[in-house]
Amino acid sequence: MQSKSVIYRNIIRINHFILSVFLAVFFIYAGAKKFIPKPASNKVVSNEDFVKAFQENKFESPITFRMAIKTLKACDFMLMVGVLQLLAGVLILIPHTRLIGLLVLLPVAVNIFCFHFFMDNRPEEDIETGFLLLLNVILVLFYYRHFKALVVKNWALKFIKSV
Repeated sequence: MQSKSVIYRNIIRINHFILSVFLAVFFIYAGAKKFIPKPASNKVVSNEDFVKAFQENKFESPITFRMAIKTLKACDFMLMVGVLQLLAGVLILIPHTRLIGLLVLLPVAVNIFCFHFFMDNRPEEDIETGFLLLLNVILVLFYYRHFKALVVKNWALKFIKSV
């Protein structure tokens, strides 16, 4: 019969695996979407709307968000974000590279969350991106022992060298 701590650790590992796969698949899908050309939609800000907002100096949240997205797409920044999302998603799926993938994804997730939080006025987007950021942070915290060992080891080496 297994002890409670072994069962508890196994439950945590299984949950970590399931949440990691969910996060990886989500970001692989999101990254792949950036490479699929989309037909023009009514969500994209038109040049007339941009000129009108610029002339009236009226830059409210939806128009600024759409203008920023249009600009980032025009300079292919969104393709770079897509590459990072794909790379991080694949790394997260592989158990030996999962921590690297989570660390690659962390600044991307922070950027996406902040972009939506400060420039977009849709609360559902804030909740979705905030949930993904929180999930990424929780999955990284699973490896706190590795970070603790690294920090303590480096601190001990610096202390020994200074003595």
